[in-house]
Amino acid sequence: MSMPVVRFASSADPDATQTLEAVQQALMRHPIAAQAAFSWLATEGRRFAQTPAGAAWKERLAASDVIPQLRLIWESLGLTAFHESTSEILPTFFVEGLVSAASAENIEALLAQVLARRM
Repeated sequence: MSMPVVRFASSADPDATQTLEAVQQALMRHPIAAQAAFSWLATEGRRFAQTPAGAAWKERLAASDVIPQLRLIWESLGLTAFHESTSEILPTFFVEGLVSAASAENIEALLAQVLARRM
């Protein structure tokens, strides 16, 4: 049984593509900082939403056609790994990925691929 795969068209705007790649690389290179920033932004967003101006923005955003596209970006770049809770310093998907890799039968081949990409 094969797993479903999502494929995206490659006719995207080069500037937008570069921006998304930079965001993804920053998240992967600095997960602890990204987790802290995400937690802070979520907390501040919730506080702002409780103000009259924030409530108006929340209502506008809820009706916006951009939100589904933002959700797609969010999920595709791996942002779902970050949590609002400040108790999680490192996103769990890093630890899960390490355990999964350590359990792989072909760990040497896996490491060879990763290290070859760095050269």
